[in-house]
Amino acid sequence: MMTREQLKKLTLPELQTLGKRYGVRPIGNWGKTEAWVNTLSAFPYKALEQMRDGVGVHSPGLEAYHAITVALDLIGHPTDSQLALLRATKNNEWLQDEYWRRYQQKLVDLWSAKLMLEEVLKLLVK
Repeated sequence: MMTREQLKKLTLPELQTLGKRYGVRPIGNWGKTEAWVNTLSAFPYKALEQMRDGVGVHSPGLEAYHAITVALDLIGHPTDSQLALLRATKNNEWLQDEYWRRYQQKLVDLWSAKLMLEEVLKLLVK
């Protein structure tokens, strides 16, 4: 992000190009350099204040953390046999029988969902 002082050194077309890149519009006159400088210097802080105030993208709170842990508990932990099949599948080894292959895919999908939910928990706790 550029500082206000750096933005003031840019030409109007450069400021407009930056605004277009970020998807922001100035408050006031499009043809005024100061309107673009004000908008471009303020939007990052406005975005973070909105997050902190619970507007737009924001932390879902402790309830979401508990809901995800419940989902992880419902998925469970793989058995030794399931881990072995997951390793085999990772090596592109699939069962020949189409009926059982669908269940193999389901196991892989559940394992992937579990790993993603664990990653989500890590991100929410930061």
